[in-house]
Amino acid sequence: MSDNHPSVGDVGMRWWRNAIDADTGRARRTRAELRRADTPLAAIGVSAVHELNRALSESGHGMHHRTDWPDRLAVIAVALAHVKDGRGAAAARRFGAGDPPPLSAIRFNALIRTEAPRHLMLPLVRALNVIDGGADVRRLVQDLYWWNDRIRTEWCFDYYGATDAKPLQQGEETRT
Repeated sequence: MSDNHPSVGDVGMRWWRNAIDADTGRARRTRAELRRADTPLAAIGVSAVHELNRALSESGHGMHHRTDWPDRLAVIAVALAHVKDGRGAAAARRFGAGDPPPLSAIRFNALIRTEAPRHLMLPLVRALNVIDGGADVRRLVQDLYWWNDRIRTEWCFDYYGATDAKPLQQGEETRT
């Protein structure tokens, strides 16, 4: 996006810091409400989620053109409510780090086969809990915002530690 518009990940990081990670009564309440949300509708009923939606729209990343935008918004908010450490490696890389990996290959494969954001929420929350809520917030927001075949493919390469071999993004070139 242009210099005037922050990235989707930056918008999500700012919201996470203020609405979820802050040491305030409001953030604790929001975190608790979103951690209890077991459906996208329950998450959409939390006022802070509408602040995230507004921030995304104001930054040029509104999702109203998608039919599943409430579900995507809910998944992002609920996932971020389960992130305790927003720095470091991407979630998929953390899921697969170690021998044995914290998230089994069977559970990981079930997660990445989930196409509809509505059905992604609970398996993703369980997976984030397995890694004690450690995930790169910017990357997680961006991935959940798009959540498509390309993103799920990238997660596979990250999980199996083959990020050097992952397919190039459109517009990327190899460095020789």
